[in-house]
This record gives sequence, structure tokens and C-alpha cells, in this order.
Amino acid sequence: MRVFAVLLCVLAFVMGYVVLTSSLTGLSYAVARASSQREALQEETIRLDDQIAALRSDDRLAVLAARLGMRQPQRFAVVREEEPRAARAGSHFPLLSSLAGFLVPAVAAQP
Repeated sequence: MRVFAVLLCVLAFVMGYVVLTSSLTGLSYAVARASSQREALQEETIRLDDQIAALRSDDRLAVLAARLGMRQPQRFAVVREEEPRAARAGSHFPLLSSLAGFLVPAVAAQP
């Protein structure tokens, strides 16, 4: 019985070691995979930054503007727009419109 108990304890320690080793191996693979993904994303980010810089270049925009017939303005002007006036509908029955305010839910009445 003592031998069986000692073997059981040794087996438990060996199994614990195997489980911890396999867990550590799995985590190292996960770290390697994450590192690889990080490098791929950094390369893609650099590539996309270069593409954005090329699309925003002044020379390219000047060529596109010339193709569309755009040119520099001869003079600048400030344009002010009047605010549109809201049409106010007069109520023929003021009593009915004030009673309608009680029927509107409180959530809809908030601005």
C-alpha cells in the first residue's frame, strides 16, 4: 500500500510537470503567432501610410485638379447666408392646440 501511495504521488508530480510543460509550449506558440501577426500588421501599416502619402501628394492633386478644369481663384469672397425663416402656421383653434400638448408624450416634447 505504501509503494502504491508513493507511486501515485510520483505519478501526480510527473503528470503535473507534463501539463505545465505542455501549457508553456502552447503559450510560447501563441506568443510567436502574435509576434508574427504584429510584424505583418506593422508592414501593412507602413505600406498603407506610404499609399496615403502618395494619394495626398500635392503634385497628384494638382494633376487631378487640372484634369477637372479647376484653377486657382482670382479673388476670394466671403459669402454670408441668411438663416431660413421658419414658417409659423397660425392655429385657427388655439384652445385645441394647447390641449394637444397634453396628449404628446413627455419624451417627444423634449427638444
